[in-house]
Amino acid sequence: MMNTDLVSRKEINELIIKVLSDQATPDECIVLNDWVKRSADNRHYFLRFRNVWLSSSQAVKHDKAAILKALEIVNSKIDSSQAVDISLPEIKHYPETKRSLSGYFRMAALWVLLIGSGALLAILFIKPARILNLNSAVSVMVPRGSKAFTVLPDGTVAWLNAGTKIEYKIPDNKLVREVTLKGEAYFKVAKDPDHPFTVNAGEMIIKAYGTEFNVKAYPEEKVVETTLVEGSVSVEIKNKPSNKTLLRPNEQAIYYKPTAQRSENFLVTKGIDPSPYTLWINDRLQIRGETLEDLAVMLERKYDVTIHFDDNTLQDLRFTGIIENETIEQILELIKISSDVDYRIDGREILLSKTGK
Repeated sequence: MMNTDLVSRKEINELIIKVLSDQATPDECIVLNDWVKRSADNRHYFLRFRNVWLSSSQAVKHDKAAILKALEIVNSKIDSSQAVDISLPEIKHYPETKRSLSGYFRMAALWVLLIGSGALLAILFIKPARILNLNSAVSVMVPRGSKAFTVLPDGTVAWLNAGTKIEYKIPDNKLVREVTLKGEAYFKVAKDPDHPFTVNAGEMIIKAYGTEFNVKAYPEEKVVETTLVEGSVSVEIKNKPSNKTLLRPNEQAIYYKPTAQRSENFLVTKGIDPSPYTLWINDRLQIRGETLEDLAVMLERKYDVTIHFDDNTLQDLRFTGIIENETIEQILELIKISSDVDYRIDGREILLSKTGK
């Protein structure tokens, strides 16, 4: 149970609301800060409360009763071990500013629903110079073995795949719709013809005004892909404006990173079926003639494991199929049955070797 010591739940709720609404005195900020530090349960409770506050901040004015009701629903459905983890700076009071927090939280509202296979954890870093400062940098990181669903300040919806990091800034009194992506995300962009939504995905820059598309841009992978589902987006390669192109539905832009074996290349494919590239949202994974080396990377992200090869010649084997609700053990058994591959599992470490070795 939450550690309240001499403070009742009602008093704690009232105090948190005062701090979040910029109405607390310096002494009250100190009291709450000390209470939060007193135990992990207190910290989790405060973080849940602030999540509810942030996600309800689309309204012009916070309804305290509605927030408390929403908090009780959250508490009834999530135990403390499943709380979203948010970096927690010191709770401070800044009497020199009269700015109301309602406008800030309306603009900064972001909530994360994490869907994991056993590891219910999302990390939301808010890095202001001080806790109520604007021009904040926000970073959402999704661990391996999990996925996340989040709503950005402009109303754009983003599904984030395992091992993904998304960053953006929240400048004062400006609408900036720009994110940096490392990993894979499906965006459903809020319509705003006057303000394009920009995704910086490694070497690729994507601009959209109100559309749905998937971007895959893991830094460790050899390609960056943008697959359009609805609407239109412009795609270009950094420092190569001549490569700028407009994608229509059922089209895909692929940038091949330069390697020792090939030079960089940029291609646009038309008339594709985009559904295989978005199956991951529904916890499905389509394998399309992937090498075992590339498949191992996919499995590492999906199941939060590390895969090693005892014989590197195995990396060139190719596989096709769809992974749905299978466990990692079931996947390894399928690989073993269909090829000359054996495996050994030690905790979260997996060693692949040739059968009979």
